[in-house]
Amino acid sequence: MSPEKRITKRQMKQDNFVTTALKASEYVQQRKNYFVGGIAAVVAVIAIIYFINYSFAQKAIDAERLFGKAQVTASMNQTALAIADYKTLIEDYASTDVADRACYFLAKTLFDMNDRDSALVYFELYINNFGKDKMLLGAAYNGGANCLEDKEDFNSAGDYYFKAAEATNDDVFSPGYYMNAGRSFYKAGQLEKATEAYQFVVDNYRTSTYYSIASKKLAEVKYGLE
Repeated sequence: MSPEKRITKRQMKQDNFVTTALKASEYVQQRKNYFVGGIAAVVAVIAIIYFINYSFAQKAIDAERLFGKAQVTASMNQTALAIADYKTLIEDYASTDVADRACYFLAKTLFDMNDRDSALVYFELYINNFGKDKMLLGAAYNGGANCLEDKEDFNSAGDYYFKAAEATNDDVFSPGYYMNAGRSFYKAGQLEKATEAYQFVVDNYRTSTYYSIASKKLAEVKYGLE
């Protein structure tokens, strides 16, 4: 049997891990006497790092599967099962990327069930603990504002609508959020805040379908301030 050929450095795949490992190997070989006593500890650390990375990767895969299951059950109107899965994702998979979506969809599901108090809890949980996606963050503020408005807390609802517009910061949803803020502030008797919301639409969204409405509302509110 012919002896195995020694693999040269050039023949090895040049990815970051191999490159780093090769450099580390050369470093250890040059200082082998120094490292002999601690080699077991080095191996143990590498094993731990590998295990942690594997565990995180597997947890992310499991979370994606559970979220997919929750979405399917929700679409089939199996609401109780979907809610249970969303809560599991939030509680047991909080470190995964999918947990933030689960939190938002849980809040939205509860809102659609007319459970405003519970929906507000999870909208605010998304806002305070997640909020990586600016569109979902804006939607969460908007959802929270809907809950507060239904509870006739118009001033707080206006603040949330305003934050929804700022978080989203686009030409599609933000104008509507500002309009909602203006309406809520007006109902709360906060005419200066209502003026600010409507004025922002007039100044920054001239091509929006909300522009003419905002102009009329602004005139009405300013008349009330006189």
